[in-house]
Amino acid sequence: MKSAGIFLLFVSIMYLSVETCEAQGLFRKKSSAAKAASDLKKRKKEAREGNAFNAEQPFGSAPDYRRDDQLWSSETAYTALPNTGNISIATPSRYGIGNNFELSTMLPLNYLVPNLILKKSYPTAKLLIAHRHALYTPTIGFNWAQNNGYNAVVADSVNIPAILSLRNELIVSYPIGANPDCGNGQPYLILTGGIALDAGFSLEENNLTHIDEHILGSRSSTLTGQGVVLSARLRVDGYLNNMMAIEGDIKAFASNSIARFTLEQHTGLHIFLMRNFSFTVGYIASCGHFEKSNFALLPYADLSIYFGTKPHRQFGLFKHGMF
Repeated sequence: MKSAGIFLLFVSIMYLSVETCEAQGLFRKKSSAAKAASDLKKRKKEAREGNAFNAEQPFGSAPDYRRDDQLWSSETAYTALPNTGNISIATPSRYGIGNNFELSTMLPLNYLVPNLILKKSYPTAKLLIAHRHALYTPTIGFNWAQNNGYNAVVADSVNIPAILSLRNELIVSYPIGANPDCGNGQPYLILTGGIALDAGFSLEENNLTHIDEHILGSRSSTLTGQGVVLSARLRVDGYLNNMMAIEGDIKAFASNSIARFTLEQHTGLHIFLMRNFSFTVGYIASCGHFEKSNFALLPYADLSIYFGTKPHRQFGLFKHGMF
């Protein structure tokens, strides 16, 4: 009887031990399942609030291909993206012809001074470097000024020769910060420096005299085909808000014209009525030793229409044609 009692006690202890282990295992399984469900719920919630692949694009929304590079003006080292650009009145109208290549022209000025501009940029980790080259001829403009009595530009009795002018320029831009209103890291401030050499060549006998006027007089040696103009500039482009941006620059000119050394300062305010349309108001101040005056303050205005979209992402294995 004593042995039977010990056996029954042993069996009871083993039974209770097994039950306790199973119960503990069950509780552990329930705890793990609950934690997994909680983690899944948390991940779903985070996915609805943001996109793990692009924090600036809501999960499930279509990509935004609208341009956001309007702050990069034609006077920076930036080149328009392929198949994008702008049409402007007082600044170069640009078109991106390939990766880091840009073709531009001063459209209204072509009526008087036909011109063509090519720019190539080289992005680096912190800087954007570009060289820009221009070809233009002021002969048509001199004929127009002579026919309309602008004697300060060209005298009535002078024969106007065929003139060809060239421009070579080195530009360096330094972007600062990341615009918080733009998801692609566009800067809110761009500092730009440039140095250029313009040379004018007369293809015929040349009796033109230097221009005694602000703005044109600073470029007289090149326009009249009688020498070179060396210029250097500093420029700032700044983001203010979604509707406004500001620009300012100062330029120095050295040549063999009437005013051998001149300075120009420009400030303008861009106002974006729409994302792809802006108008600019500002001024240009000129300081140089001309016969009529040493200082001039002129109004400035521009209109720009931006076209094109950012390059679309290529999907799939067969994004390129077979042939």
